[in-house]
Amino acid sequence: MKNVYLLLVLLTISVIFLNYYFYILLKRFKFLSKLKNILTLFASSIVIIIFFDFYIFKLFGHGFPSSISEDKLERAPTPFDMFSGKDFYNDHNSLGFRGKEFTNSNKETFQIAFFGGSTGYNGNPPIIELIHKNLKNSDIKNRAFNFSSVSSNHNQHLHRLLKYSYLKFDLVIFYGGFNETLQTFLYDPRPGYPFNFFIRNELGPFKYLLLKHSSILAEYEKKTGNISGISKIKEDINFQTNDWLNLLLKNYSKTLIDSKNLSEKFIKSNKCSSTKFIAFYQPISLNRSNEYSKKIITETKKFISNKNLIIDISEIVDENEFTDSVHVSQKAKEIIAENITSYIVNNNLNRCI
Repeated sequence: MKNVYLLLVLLTISVIFLNYYFYILLKRFKFLSKLKNILTLFASSIVIIIFFDFYIFKLFGHGFPSSISEDKLERAPTPFDMFSGKDFYNDHNSLGFRGKEFTNSNKETFQIAFFGGSTGYNGNPPIIELIHKNLKNSDIKNRAFNFSSVSSNHNQHLHRLLKYSYLKFDLVIFYGGFNETLQTFLYDPRPGYPFNFFIRNELGPFKYLLLKHSSILAEYEKKTGNISGISKIKEDINFQTNDWLNLLLKNYSKTLIDSKNLSEKFIKSNKCSSTKFIAFYQPISLNRSNEYSKKIITETKKFISNKNLIIDISEIVDENEFTDSVHVSQKAKEIIAENITSYIVNNNLNRCI
């Protein structure tokens, strides 16, 4: 709450200081009545408050981060999967995903669908494009579809897989772990819910406007969660208890099981006799995580160690290759791509590559 008090003190001083000089200026115009002076000073105070609260304080890092906004480019609203990239933004195709238009290739082409969050979306080139090139260099004719989008989780990817099931995939890869666990801890705390669901869909327009623009109210919200009601949501789901953590991990596992069943029992393959599904638990930095985040990471790794469904590659990247708790350098992306490529080739999935 110190930030809130500090901003209120600075705002009060600014209003008094600027109004004092404004009053001195008004005194020169004797034809103005006292009432007009009071109304004018009141109006000027409102303008000063709004200017400092909405603009000046934000320059010093106060207020909500940009994630409070509904990003129209990297998290554009879409049906069924909640959001994805904006169509034709930068290198996005008509579906809003990075890469050329998504169409089926001839029967001699091994087709891969890759689903991830920002770690699958980012990169120059991104991880799946590196995998595509690695397979091509091994004389495996393949086509890669990057269905990754910023902040999306595997629950959304499950719906996205069904949404685009008119395409044929020989292999479906779910790459993640952070958005399914730690993102839930940091943003909307309900397991499986999309990023900031309560802000996008449950927050009234007036509250949304205030939190988006007011530095003081946003700082108060970050400390209490009382304006948005996120504090009540956390209370209702027993946030940060063992029950909540178990529910988080069960949702992660169930989503992957459902995705595997959808891939292998419903999705049509292009080259192979059937479609295969694999999931990778991505690298996450322990050094850049707080104590409870470390607990989530540790418990997640224990949970998936007994699951044949998830391949843990979380420790293949050095800590110095992280740019934050989950995003990594381009060099690290190449290491990740090589590891996934090796798994694909060594397991000779479906005996058709």
